[in-house]
Amino acid sequence: MLEQKLNRTQLAVRAAVDRSTISQLLSEHQVRLPSGHVVAELASALNVSADWLLGLTTSSLGPGEILREFLEVAQTSPDRADLHIERWLQESMGAKVRNVPTTLPDIMKTEATLELEYANYEGKSPQQALATKNKRLHITQVVGTDYEFAMPIQSLTDFAQRSGIWTGLTKGQVKEQLLHMSRLCKDLYPSTRLHLYDLTQHFSAPVTVFGQHRAVIYIGSSYFVFNTREHIEMLTRHFDDLVRDACVLSHEASEWLMQLAATVK
Repeated sequence: MLEQKLNRTQLAVRAAVDRSTISQLLSEHQVRLPSGHVVAELASALNVSADWLLGLTTSSLGPGEILREFLEVAQTSPDRADLHIERWLQESMGAKVRNVPTTLPDIMKTEATLELEYANYEGKSPQQALATKNKRLHITQVVGTDYEFAMPIQSLTDFAQRSGIWTGLTKGQVKEQLLHMSRLCKDLYPSTRLHLYDLTQHFSAPVTVFGQHRAVIYIGSSYFVFNTREHIEMLTRHFDDLVRDACVLSHEASEWLMQLAATVK
């Protein structure tokens, strides 16, 4: 009541109970156990948990606040999505970042690939995407950074064959992209690692785990942001399963990508 600057009358109105009931509950001389209905109304009025009111927990967080601690929905748009990522990356500096990308890892995309992906993308130009990519690539080169990617091997074989969304690239651009990824996998190893898993054995939505700070699932229009330790650990284990069962491990990725590039004629 003090924190919300409520007097007894105001609380009684907000909780839809008699003022005398509030006075009796706050009396130091007579103990009155309220009914479950009154406890529920008071908890709702004060935005605290009923368990806290009854002395059963030390946390006063109400249901809404508990839900916000568990899950945050970060609304996004093409021109604002990077703001969330940049903030989460800054907050997790020095921590291990694990990422299952939507297509290719952003920091490994060539200008031609970005041009294709963002040519008709509302709210973000290929030039802006390139600037964002270069900024994130710089972060991976900061001492102490540990960045790990896992993606389906089928995504890269499809890319090499210019199938799906990649039909707009020339064979030369595809080969350049694969060789560029190969060089980065070699030059940035071991602080940045790429693992390839088999999509017929595992599936993953686009996920990023920012150390022990948060885990994020990207659904396009929003990010589902998990803040509790249990859910961060669950998504971390999911990522670790992809790595453990990978068909191409990070120390093999550079050579594998070079061999794949050689198949592009």
